[in-house]
Amino acid sequence: MPYTTDGLVLRMRKVGENDKLLTLLTPEEGRISVLVKGGRSLKSGSLSATELFTYGNYEITDKNGYKWLRGASSERQFSGLSGSVEKVALASYISEVAEELSGENEPADDVLRLVLNSFHAMDTDKKPLSQIKSVFEIRAAALSGFMPDVHACRGCDRNDCEAYYLDVMNGRLLCSECMHRASLVAKREMAAHEDIREAVVMLPLSPSVLAALRFVLAAEPSRILSFTLEEHELDGFSKVSETYLLSHLGHGFDTLDFYKMIL
Repeated sequence: MPYTTDGLVLRMRKVGENDKLLTLLTPEEGRISVLVKGGRSLKSGSLSATELFTYGNYEITDKNGYKWLRGASSERQFSGLSGSVEKVALASYISEVAEELSGENEPADDVLRLVLNSFHAMDTDKKPLSQIKSVFEIRAAALSGFMPDVHACRGCDRNDCEAYYLDVMNGRLLCSECMHRASLVAKREMAAHEDIREAVVMLPLSPSVLAALRFVLAAEPSRILSFTLEEHELDGFSKVSETYLLSHLGHGFDTLDFYKMIL
């Protein structure tokens, strides 16, 4: 039986001579694949709604174990992305991360909202691309079960220390003294057990970067970009966010490599 759903086109692949295979991120079903017969034809009534990075409403039917598109209408195309190679590259990276973090038949409303907010900010030049990327990364990590605890030092429970570090793999905040103790313990364990492979990653956090992390992790979805950092602080925030996400996912992304190459 046909049904309708809102969705965002994360990926579009050519199939055969005139068809498309879409990867849609939907609020109810998460990530789904939908075949669009004749979707590459200029005569297709759903042509604009099936373009990459388009948010729309899609009428879908299940047939022989596959999802087929019956009709679609576009609600937002984020036309500002296409005018910049950097924006297209960043949108591709964001889409690839969202695709990995969303499962099939699992609600993905929060992830979808995060991607849409990121695309809107890029489309309207609301904030620097580096800030949009970083906010997306740390918030995506949190939504996927890797929420870091940045309230206080997990070793001594102090929240008034002069310097803090983010213990990436354990998702916790440590003061300088507790960080050094944790590092010594990790080194002793690695020396005693040669089969231990988990990296110990400690990232220093300036007061401004720590404040930005706390804000992004706690803010309402519509306000996650409502802060400002100096350029050098934004560089630090970017390093922390990217390292945290990639460390927990366990791999990098070709789309991220390309984005960095063209900057």
